[in-house]
Amino acid sequence: MSTVFRFGSFVLGGLLLVGTASWAAPAVAQTAAEGEDDGSLAEADATDTNPLTVENLIGNAVSLSNKQYPDVESAIQRFRNGDGEGAYDYLKLAYEKSPNLPPPEVILAKMQLLARNTAGAAQLLERAVVEHPEDPEAYLLLADQAFGGGRTAEAEALFDKAAGLVEPFSANAKRKRDFQIRVIAGNSAVCERRQQWDAAMKLLQEWVKLDPDSAPAHQRLGVVLFRSGKPDEAYKEFAEVREINPDANHPSVFMGQLFNQADEKDKARAAFEKAYKAEPDNDNTAAAFAEWLVTQNDLETAQKVATALRSKNPESVGALLLDGVVAKLRNEPKQAEEALMKVLSVDPSNARATDLLALILIDSSKSADKEKALRYAQVNAQRFPNNAQANITLAWVLFQLDRGREASEALQRGAQASGGQLNADSAFLVARIMLKQNQTEKAISTLKQLLEQQNSGPFLYRNEAAKLLKQLEGGAE
Repeated sequence: MSTVFRFGSFVLGGLLLVGTASWAAPAVAQTAAEGEDDGSLAEADATDTNPLTVENLIGNAVSLSNKQYPDVESAIQRFRNGDGEGAYDYLKLAYEKSPNLPPPEVILAKMQLLARNTAGAAQLLERAVVEHPEDPEAYLLLADQAFGGGRTAEAEALFDKAAGLVEPFSANAKRKRDFQIRVIAGNSAVCERRQQWDAAMKLLQEWVKLDPDSAPAHQRLGVVLFRSGKPDEAYKEFAEVREINPDANHPSVFMGQLFNQADEKDKARAAFEKAYKAEPDNDNTAAAFAEWLVTQNDLETAQKVATALRSKNPESVGALLLDGVVAKLRNEPKQAEEALMKVLSVDPSNARATDLLALILIDSSKSADKEKALRYAQVNAQRFPNNAQANITLAWVLFQLDRGREASEALQRGAQASGGQLNADSAFLVARIMLKQNQTEKAISTLKQLLEQQNSGPFLYRNEAAKLLKQLEGGAE
């Protein structure tokens, strides 16, 4: 669903991603059509943070096992210090010493993408196609950006252009193989978005054949098989994902998520129950089941799942987070606070627990709790300045404290950091901020869009959103 949020003088537009901030489990099974991050469509994973490292910048071009690239390390340091020209000079030096590396403009563009500077990256990639017309990677990165921005026809043309350059490319065998995979992954994503399941299936099968140990390839093939009416074959692919990556979802969790998206609630429940019965002590499986139960408003069963997991794994961050979230949903703030404080005692830098504590405490009637909420929100926003959710939570807390100027500044940072993509809970806070800014019609529109996305994943404020929408449409304050 495409939506645009306007706050004062700035615009936050693009794809609204609902429920992407899972409590503990890996990302929901989805096709490329339903949401990819800004990285390569071949290896994108919603659980990756993609830090600025040598491996992320050049690992698809060269082996890092027996050789160091100090000039790339120096470029990273210069870039972190805000010296883009210095970073570029070091990358040119690295490229002169090791022609197997990607062109310097491409590596610097990747740095800009990791820093969420898409405009700066686009300029560098435009320069790269002029300076290195034989190299396909600039076109692939431009294609990924076009796809992520919803410009499917443009992405398709860029993938086709890259494909024509990949065939004769002979400068680096490792990069060529990576390009082949990315072209296949990109073209299959285009087909998925257009719901051309047969074409997508053939491409994904080609990807699996080329790289049988790729969990993303098997996962996306499983999703497409499900969409094609082949759930048994889809399950086998998800089982393969689990074999490759033991930390991935249980195959039945994938199936439950997909049945839920297809609005087949009974089959979704059966799949989640099967997964939970198979491994009730697995944090991710229990969390996925509880998340689904919450979307069905079955808070009593969700609480039982959370309590059972915590009793078996009392120091588990996932179990504690789950217990805290469910307690919040059951309107038990003290129990929620206790569980989340326990999370911070085990993992003091846990961003999710800190964020939730800020949101719980700001609703307290005690001024001391409100001050604690502000401190938690400030810590998260300082620690993660480019995180939309952290900044929007801070904005909400500041608005609640009647600190409008600071709140607007935090909201502006959140909009810039989001790239137009918000999870449902942050979007709900934005709707409430809109009300504080007397933008009632926009708030109503945002709430309607959020509530229409029934099968998109956990949404802590769903019931509150429904209640608020009813009040607004009824003319209540």
